[in-house]
Amino acid sequence: MYYNDSKDFIDFIDIVNFTLDSSFIEKWRYKYSEKFISSFQMKILKALSDRKPLKKEVLTNYFVKKLKYSNEQVNNFYDSIDISLYYPLVL
Repeated sequence: MYYNDSKDFIDFIDIVNFTLDSSFIEKWRYKYSEKFISSFQMKILKALSDRKPLKKEVLTNYFVKKLKYSNEQVNNFYDSIDISLYYPLVL
């Protein structure tokens, strides 16, 4: 991981902490369902525990093929949370 300064790193940690918190579920569960949000949290947590980045296309395939969500819903979720903020955890 490379950050321009410690503020970037702290912002990244804050986003990850918020994502794993119950308030993240509360914020998004009405728009995307609690199961959807919990599944995203578990994938983020697994990537952290494995110390391995999560590829966006692998995450998308998980939601679409395994959990049967539409591509549109997954892409809307990515836009809503600004998935780019999760770099380098989600590539």
